[in-house]
Amino acid sequence: MPRHIVVKYALGPLAETSMMKRMRPFLFVVAATSVFIAGCVSNPATGGKSVGVGGMDGEKKTVQKHHQEIVKALGLYDDQATQEYVNQVGLSVARVSDLPAEEFKFFVIDDDAINAFTTGCCNIYVNRGLLVSLNSEAELAGVLGHEIGHVTARHPARRQARGVAASLGAMAAAILTGSNAIGQLANIGAQAWMMGYGRENEMEADRLGMKYMTKAGYNPESIGAVFDMFKSGEKFERQRAAAEGREPRLYHGVFSSHPSPDQRAVQAAKGAANVKDAPDGGWLVRHDEYLTTLNGIAYGSSKAQGIVRDNRFYHADMNITVAFPRGWTIDNMRDRLIAFTPKKDAVMQVMIDAKPDKQAPREFLLTKLKGASTMKGEPLTVNGDDGYTIITRSGSPIDNGLGPVRWAVVYHGQSAYIFAGASRSAMNGVPEVDGLILATTSTLRTLRASEFPLAEPYRIKVVKATDKTRLNDYATDMPEDKFKKETLELINALYPNKAPAAGQLFKVVE
Repeated sequence: MPRHIVVKYALGPLAETSMMKRMRPFLFVVAATSVFIAGCVSNPATGGKSVGVGGMDGEKKTVQKHHQEIVKALGLYDDQATQEYVNQVGLSVARVSDLPAEEFKFFVIDDDAINAFTTGCCNIYVNRGLLVSLNSEAELAGVLGHEIGHVTARHPARRQARGVAASLGAMAAAILTGSNAIGQLANIGAQAWMMGYGRENEMEADRLGMKYMTKAGYNPESIGAVFDMFKSGEKFERQRAAAEGREPRLYHGVFSSHPSPDQRAVQAAKGAANVKDAPDGGWLVRHDEYLTTLNGIAYGSSKAQGIVRDNRFYHADMNITVAFPRGWTIDNMRDRLIAFTPKKDAVMQVMIDAKPDKQAPREFLLTKLKGASTMKGEPLTVNGDDGYTIITRSGSPIDNGLGPVRWAVVYHGQSAYIFAGASRSAMNGVPEVDGLILATTSTLRTLRASEFPLAEPYRIKVVKATDKTRLNDYATDMPEDKFKKETLELINALYPNKAPAAGQLFKVVE
């Protein structure tokens, strides 16, 4: 949850904020790009005609507009070396594509979900979480080549415009599935880019991506490792999601749903690239170089997003911490913190807004809840900070929106922290977990000096295996509550139950 994000509220009725008004074009335009002037032009990538596009200039303007909104909504990973490295690899592939003269740009999104996407010519985005899951530069080149293939085949430009509406009910449902930031964004507007372009176009992008990475000198067989990574990850994610009672969080592409490229596909890629033999010096794979570059990258949430450790959230830049009930799942999303019980029969969220200059907490909260039926409003003080709390009689994502919601706002520093919580209604008309919601609100405070190290993210550390290395020895340091060993195996392409060879570099988390 970064500083100064004004959010849409998923619990109960609210007046529209200024940020919500600014976000409306993103919600309906990013997922439904403006329709370009219809026409047919020859496409060098596919050999056919691209229908429904009126030249690159219009597309580029739209893509740039989308970029500004994507950066605001998702955020870029704050590490220049990582950004430059990904851009360098991407450009090496783009320069041998069917659009070599176009100015491709590559960006690392600050999100731990495994995903990559493009909005058109010529911006390509890859999540930090995907970088952590790859194990060589050739694999990265394959993923970026796939997205470049979407651009050269004009898949974004050919897509029909479609609007995506975001309802409070859909957002509340998303909360109760425990969806992550990418999943939440997909629900409120960017799903067209996140979910891919359909099986036929995805497979066309696969073919083009393999051709481009081969022309750039990368071993086309490395794309098989990417397919295997997605397949293993999807298998594990489905099993874990079923055990946790939530929807699986899956990559948009078709890597996991069709066969890995066999030797015929590899040879076809070489033929399309006019390459018969390995280039001088051999095919590029760069496993060790990639892992060395990745050393130190944030794992899970980044410092800019804040860190969850056990049941407490820490944010160094905002200089705050807040604790949730033990046993609740805490989901640190881009624009809010979500916490819910194992049975998902109670939910809380914490949001942040700018503190108004001339509005007391009571007026601030009542303005947000304008039109709602309320009761039991009273001022509160949280560790010396002024606040106000009240209950709306309806608006809960529990009980089909009919149940009560406990609201509270606390002014801390230059921000207004807004708490909302709901569960089944007690006999007196308040949420059954009302005491827990108020107790959570009371934990908001400034970080102690000794707590700043706790606000630092977990990071990838690259180590060299010996003949005595056992992943179990490192799995205990994983931040996951469960499946520690399996998660460590997955990010090292060792799932299931494989061990790194002596002398091999591999990733651990500390």
